[in-house]
Amino acid sequence: MTHSTGNKTSQVESVREKFFFLLYAAYEITYYIFGQSTINTFFNTSSITFSVNLLVIIGLTFFVATNKYDLIQFVLIFVGIIMGLYAYSVLRLNVLLITVLFMAAAKNIHLNQFIQKDFMLRTILLVGIILANRLGFVPSNTGLRVGTITIVRDSLGFGQFNITGALIMICVLEYVYLNFQRMTSLAYQWIVIIIVLTLALTNSRGSMLAATLYTLASWLFQHHNKEARYWTKKLIGYAKYMFGFLTVVSTIAVVLFSYKSTMWQFINKVTSDRINILNQYYEKFGIHILPQQVTNYRSAGIIVMDNIYVTLAIQYGLIVILLFVIYYYIVCAEALKKNNIQFILMLVALMIFGIIESSFFIVGINFTVMMIFSNMSVMPNSSLEE
Repeated sequence: MTHSTGNKTSQVESVREKFFFLLYAAYEITYYIFGQSTINTFFNTSSITFSVNLLVIIGLTFFVATNKYDLIQFVLIFVGIIMGLYAYSVLRLNVLLITVLFMAAAKNIHLNQFIQKDFMLRTILLVGIILANRLGFVPSNTGLRVGTITIVRDSLGFGQFNITGALIMICVLEYVYLNFQRMTSLAYQWIVIIIVLTLALTNSRGSMLAATLYTLASWLFQHHNKEARYWTKKLIGYAKYMFGFLTVVSTIAVVLFSYKSTMWQFINKVTSDRINILNQYYEKFGIHILPQQVTNYRSAGIIVMDNIYVTLAIQYGLIVILLFVIYYYIVCAEALKKNNIQFILMLVALMIFGIIESSFFIVGINFTVMMIFSNMSVMPNSSLEE
């Protein structure tokens, strides 16, 4: 009787996981093809993305209504959904709402199985769009990054250079995660080639920094295991405080920035004018409790805030930034309980990426934002499993 009940529970969980990934895949395919690729220059794709996102939201709402949450989980999800709805009403952006709904729906989803399927899906979409671009079916956006060396940037069939870099980054991170400590020399060589080519073509430095750091971590664990374990055990427990720490440091830097200071001018140059731009947003809009409408940068038609911590603080407000601090505290703490060191290291790499880019909390780029309440057991037969 117990065995039969267990089988039925397992079958229900399997069906739920398949349905969840179907919803995620619908969102992801739409995000890549109609949201971020230059296919949207041929015709207006907004009605397609809106329709698919609405269906996804309805499906995710089913999961939220049927999942069981403890009190803390319920409060964090409830407040997140309220903030997501409020942000949509004020900003006309559904990214926060969809992120929180995916987070709530992904409760108990098996992280490793999800990453295996997600890696295949992302790789097919990414390679497909880049091939379509190289064959001339979809256009590139090109631009110059002027500095000591002037670099021509190519978006490879996507609408923005840094988005291309971020999408390549997450594929690299997922591949390394799935093969952590089991990477061949050839695999490392291919990753180096991918990183160098991405830097040469898109010059997306933040995403390639994250990819490089995570790949280096895998290499250290594989070839210098004892030393890597020693330092990791000393430092890994602090990962759960990292989002909060980077929020405080980034916000203080932006608030205290002064263009008159030689020191700040140097820091601003190193960060490609990011702190100066963020400081202008802070001076104009300040930081409020609730989400607020933020206008585009110097009439450029786009909002330019390349730091997730300050973006959340200025555009989404103190409640939302506090939610993310708590979210990432929980996900790091739970991964640590499961001894899933490779996932914690991925989270650290992505939080470093967030210092330089604001696309961090978009599910289509960073799937970890929805894995707060998932099953984070380590990969089977992993040498990290003890």
